[in-house]
Amino acid sequence: MKRILPALAVLTFLNWSNAQKIISSDINNFWIAYDSIQKNKSNQSEIIENVFLNKKTDGLKAFMEIKKFGKEDYLNVIEKYPGFWNSIRPNTLIDSKKIKTINRAFRRLGKLYPNNSKGNIYYTIGTLKSGGTTNKEDLLLGVEKITGDKNTVVSELENENLKKIFLFTNPSQLEQVTVHEFIHTFQKAGEINVLSKAIKEGSCDFIAELALNKKFTAHYLDYGFKNYEKVKSDFKKEMFSKKLENWFYNSNANNPDLGYFVGYVISKKYYESSSDKKAAIKNIINLDFNNEDDVLQFLAISDYFENKKTTEQILSEYKAHQPKLIKIIDFENGSQHVSTDIKKIQIVFSQPMNEKISVNFSKNGKEHFPLKNIIGLDQSKTILTIETVDLKHDTEYDFYITDRTTKSEDGYPFNTEEYKISFKTGNK
Repeated sequence: MKRILPALAVLTFLNWSNAQKIISSDINNFWIAYDSIQKNKSNQSEIIENVFLNKKTDGLKAFMEIKKFGKEDYLNVIEKYPGFWNSIRPNTLIDSKKIKTINRAFRRLGKLYPNNSKGNIYYTIGTLKSGGTTNKEDLLLGVEKITGDKNTVVSELENENLKKIFLFTNPSQLEQVTVHEFIHTFQKAGEINVLSKAIKEGSCDFIAELALNKKFTAHYLDYGFKNYEKVKSDFKKEMFSKKLENWFYNSNANNPDLGYFVGYVISKKYYESSSDKKAAIKNIINLDFNNEDDVLQFLAISDYFENKKTTEQILSEYKAHQPKLIKIIDFENGSQHVSTDIKKIQIVFSQPMNEKISVNFSKNGKEHFPLKNIIGLDQSKTILTIETVDLKHDTEYDFYITDRTTKSEDGYPFNTEEYKISFKTGNK
């Protein structure tokens, strides 16, 4: 195969920050080491150390520390995935055209959102552990994980999620990925729920679109706009949940990462509804994603659901749809003299439920777990019947209904993260 080496790209961003640089020397050094290893595999440990790791940038050093990978990880992936590396190699090229586009986008970002960032952008090659992260003001990107495409050889990879990632990546998207990720360096840390995470991620797509002056492209945007009302309806049911798996980092899903799409739309609608566009951009980037009131206010202003509701109305409507545990038919929760003759426990919910109700073991040990078998929901789907074990006298029992998979028939999550059901049997 013809040898392809990415050009070294170290560029100072004039007119933005004299310290701003894009650095990709790690990519050059990796491929030099890779070629040397192919010719002399008996010395591969020394080669990867001397030719590559001893010359690593500060960015790669931080990346390795944060994501916890090292020399042995490099040697392992080089040996196990030759087809992958040969197929991904041309895509890791960071050419002058891409650099120019990114440079121009960052200058425009500096006008849209004035800042004093001195963070550098490090394009590196890692060990397929991460596509990127931030380190204070710096941006660290593992190009081997973000520049693949449908032609990337994934048959050698063991991880099914990793294989599917490359169905949704494209080397032509490197510029927008870079700007998206760099905007994260300005955002406040953390997120409180699915809605907060969606705005945090999707707003980076939207701001990147403004900075690049070009429509942001991604598989989730294509699917989201084609299925706009369904996605909106599904999101409404889970937006205050803390369970991210249905909306983010879910390569196993048929249509992954739709949280990005929703956040993109919310941020765009917020921006379009604002008369002061520069202030809107500042508000979007500076949003406190750990503050539920601030995030909810942002949603209300965007009018994503197109119903002109206040934050109080949005939250109240959501909570009204969440299923609650109303009562236990066979005894009062916490009772101290329950009969050992009980053979079943019937739990009543406030509305029809989905069949996948999550029941967890006693935290006091299996001997205190009273359940033998989940019989299931009745015809109304509001009463769950559970068969008990043979109960012992004078014994405390408990178990938990959790929000892990517990939701109403129409998709709203259980209103309590963990609902404890406990009782004690009588002496006789």
